[in-house]
Amino acid sequence: MNSIKNEVQFSKNSLTLENVELSKGYKKLFSNFNLKFKYGKIYLVVGSNGIGKTTLLKCICGLTIPDSGDIFWNNNPIKSNLKDFANDVYFLGHSNSLHPGLSIFENINYLSLLKNSRTQFKNKNDKFGILGLNDIRVPELSNGQKRRVALSILSNCEKPLWILDEPLNSVDKNYKKIFMNMIQNHSKRNGISIISSHEVNDYSLDENVIIIDLNKI
Repeated sequence: MNSIKNEVQFSKNSLTLENVELSKGYKKLFSNFNLKFKYGKIYLVVGSNGIGKTTLLKCICGLTIPDSGDIFWNNNPIKSNLKDFANDVYFLGHSNSLHPGLSIFENINYLSLLKNSRTQFKNKNDKFGILGLNDIRVPELSNGQKRRVALSILSNCEKPLWILDEPLNSVDKNYKKIFMNMIQNHSKRNGISIISSHEVNDYSLDENVIIIDLNKI
């Protein structure tokens, strides 16, 4: 595990869904959905394809508006406090948010600035092996390399709430272990991680990991 010595602890935050109803097109995904996410925990959202994992994560971080119900960050509704909430949340979707016209170095600096991340990558904190990719542009990278760049930016993110949509897609086994160490470290700092996945075996399960199976809701 990575040491958290000298790293700032986050406040004891909470995220609450109350009576959320959510649809995609004409399909109703959730009705009267209630859930509370607590600091220091890792939540693994699983379920079959098409059940609504991505839609739920987008709703939690404010990108999709629920049909009804409310989402609260520290007891404050996010719909009336989106700017403050945005300062505390990091969302990683399938696209990696990388600009195709920029080099990897330029993407890191640009996205780190937007997402309140530290921008300097050195050998000691290059967890995902991207230093050799700095001058390469995004279209020249494999899907796995693109994901590693996105995870490198995440690893330097100083926001308490991480919402990650299948973050280990196209990632090699060795980097999956590094990712789990990073997530556990975030948890020890009182961070909250909400992760969607179709493969539970990618994750090391312990007392800090709570599985939310959407097939059973």
